[in-house]
Amino acid sequence: ITFQTIIITNIKTHTIMKNQMRTRTLKNKTARGGKMLKMDDNVYALRRKVMDELYNIKRRGYNIPRIEVRIVSENTDACAYAYLGKNIIHFNKKYINVKRFTQVVLHEIVHATFGIGEVVGCRLMHCTEFWKNDCSESEAWELFDKYYQESKA
Repeated sequence: ITFQTIIITNIKTHTIMKNQMRTRTLKNKTARGGKMLKMDDNVYALRRKVMDELYNIKRRGYNIPRIEVRIVSENTDACAYAYLGKNIIHFNKKYINVKRFTQVVLHEIVHATFGIGEVVGCRLMHCTEFWKNDCSESEAWELFDKYYQESKA
């Protein structure tokens, strides 16, 4: 073992540990005025609904990583949000039963998994226009597939 090998190993170890710490600090951190809800039967049922959508994505043949799902209080100023590329999503309790729930989940998965932010003009990923866009479920799946394929390239 040379001195140079030790330095390179220490740099790699430090980088890995730093990235793990960053993810660990995000895991239970909320944003947008939200407060993480404590797990009980009601919160578990809400979380289960999101998880069912994630399993549906996997059943359709998409190989997505494990996504951490958190349910936050109604006073959050967004229906859902994700940390870009960190595989963590937060859903506002109030928006779990909305008409376009599948579209919301797909939207957040694109943020969390593929690390893509707002895409102006995209009916699925134009965040500020999401509710006005009225993106159908079939169109949402087509757009999700596009982002999935781009992430694999």
